Amino acid sequence: MRSGDLALHHGGLKMKKRNISINLLIISFFLILPGILFANNVNNIIQKANNMFVGNNIYSVNDMTIYRSGKLNITMKLENFFMKKGGKSYSLAVYKKPGRMKGTAYLMIENDLWIRFSSTGRIRKLSSSAKKNSAAGTDFSYNDMGDTGEGPISRYDMELVDSKEDVNGEKCYKIICIPKHGEEQDYEKLEVYISTKEYYYIKIDYFRHKANIKTLTFSEYRTIGDKIYPYKMVMESHIKPTKTEIITKEIEFNSSRVKERYFNISYLERIK
Repeated sequence: MRSGDLALHHGGLKMKKRNISINLLIISFFLILPGILFANNVNNIIQKANNMFVGNNIYSVNDMTIYRSGKLNITMKLENFFMKKGGKSYSLAVYKKPGRMKGTAYLMIENDLWIRFSSTGRIRKLSSSAKKNSAAGTDFSYNDMGDTGEGPISRYDMELVDSKEDVNGEKCYKIICIPKHGEEQDYEKLEVYISTKEYYYIKIDYFRHKANIKTLTFSEYRTIGDKIYPYKMVMESHIKPTKTEIITKEIEFNSSRVKERYFNISYLERIK
C-alpha cells in the first residue's frame, strides 16, 4: 500500500472510531434523558402538591377524633406551631382538651422529640424507636405528627410509577417513596397518590414488613390566601379496627402567633 493510501486508510479508521464514539455518546444521552426527565417530573409533581399547603410559621387548631370499631372513642383539641429557621424544622403541639390531657405537649426539633406529660409535668426525650409509636393512642405516630409542616413525604426518595391510577374517581399520579440512602425511616415504603388535575394529595398508603399497615386520606381542600389546605385528614389502620380523624378548625400561614421562644425545653416546662 502506498504511503498516501496508508494515510487515507488510517484517517478513515480514525474517522470511523470518532463516529462510533459520537454515536455511543448520542445513544447514552437518549438512554439517560428519560430518567432525568422522569426525576424532574416527579419532583415537579411533589413540589406542586407541597406548595398547596406547606409553608413557614404555621399556626393551627385541630380536633382529633379516634374511632374504634366505627364508634367515636375520644376527641382531642390541639394547638400547633411550626417554624423553619436556619435549615432546621421546629414543631410544637399542645393538647387543650380533654381536661385530663390539657398541657400534654410534643416538641420536635429536626429528628429530636420531647414529650411533656400533663399528669406529672415531667419532660422525656423519646428514642428513635419510640417515635414510631402511636401518639396519644391515635393512628398517627409521633413522627407522623411532626412531619406535617414540610409535607408528609419530605424524608423519602421518590419515583413516579403511574400517571393513570384511579382513586375514588380521581385520576392520580402514583408515586413510590422509599427511605433515602443510609437513612432509617418509620416505613419501608409509601405509595402516594396525587391528583393529576389539581395536584392535591389524595391518599398515602404506609408499608411495613411488605404489608400496607395504614392509609392516610386528604379531603375538604379550602383556599387560604395563596394556599390550598386539606381541612380533613383521616388515618385508618389496616391491622386493627381504628381510625383517627383530624379536622382543622383554624389555620394561619406566616402567622405572628408562632414565636421562636416556643421551640425549646424551658418553654415546654412552663406549659399548663
